[in-house]
Amino acid sequence: MIKLGRLLLAVIALLVPCTALAHHGGVSLAFGPGSPIETASPLTLPEGGLVLGFRAEQVAWKQFDWAKPDNKTSFTFMNANISYGFSPAVMGTFIVPYYVKRQEQGQNDGLSDMKFQLTYGFHHDPGAGFSRNTGEDVAVTMEGSRRTYMTVSFMMSMPTGEFHKKINGIVDPGMQPGFGAPAYTLGFAAAHRIGSFTMNAELSADFFTERENFQFGKEQRANLAAVYELYGGDAKSFVSKFDGILEFNFLHLGRDKENGEGLTATGGDILYLSPGLRIAMPSLQNASFGLSVKLPIWKDLNEQDQQQGAEGLEKYRVITTLSFFF
Repeated sequence: MIKLGRLLLAVIALLVPCTALAHHGGVSLAFGPGSPIETASPLTLPEGGLVLGFRAEQVAWKQFDWAKPDNKTSFTFMNANISYGFSPAVMGTFIVPYYVKRQEQGQNDGLSDMKFQLTYGFHHDPGAGFSRNTGEDVAVTMEGSRRTYMTVSFMMSMPTGEFHKKINGIVDPGMQPGFGAPAYTLGFAAAHRIGSFTMNAELSADFFTERENFQFGKEQRANLAAVYELYGGDAKSFVSKFDGILEFNFLHLGRDKENGEGLTATGGDILYLSPGLRIAMPSLQNASFGLSVKLPIWKDLNEQDQQQGAEGLEKYRVITTLSFFF
């Protein structure tokens, strides 16, 4: 069993990019109903509960002759986050991101904008209606498959990342670790469990503020995820649960703006298909490991033939998550 544990940890280390220790998704634990990878989970923590998490996302871009010699080649988004349960209904999360953005003539990397998120958890019971979460409704002790669990969240980023880095003498806003101005995210997530099957849904919107006459376009997301418990073992087993995950992730990108005017070669709509898995390992400090491959299956970009390095023109995205509950 010790050898198996070491092997799994080695696999995790290989899957998480090593350039440093990237974005969405709620708390994922070794307990409770199934949690997706990209779609936010409405799980909340017990009062005093603490989760330490890591997330990494590797993006490989399609490259085109017309974009040479400035093709974006790959991005790596990483973050460390800590979540704390102030009460069964209120959870706070602090996120420290690190980004690496590569193109044919060089790369920019560094700490990105730090984020703070507040989440409020509640549920709907067919017999009792809507109620805020109590001790029996948190991820660790969640009961009652008849209930639909929900959260609303607010996140704010602080412009702590560098946003003036040059490659070949040029400052490209899309190649910076930081955004240069505060951004705000509003989100709603819901989940309902029936036996071994959990459905998750999420709606969110990101709003970017202007800096130096430049403003990134608004981002809107609609995610739907199905999680099925393929294996459920004893809570004392090294691997107590193995979930299969299938997600549909829709993203609408507004146009970036400069001097108040919309920029060409920005914006559009993308739909991703994201199969994945999640493994619960309670003996490793209640660890939860997730892996997903995110593939664009449909897109309608505003000027696709000019948007190399835009969402929807990836070869793939690989996402890994690892969290520990204390």
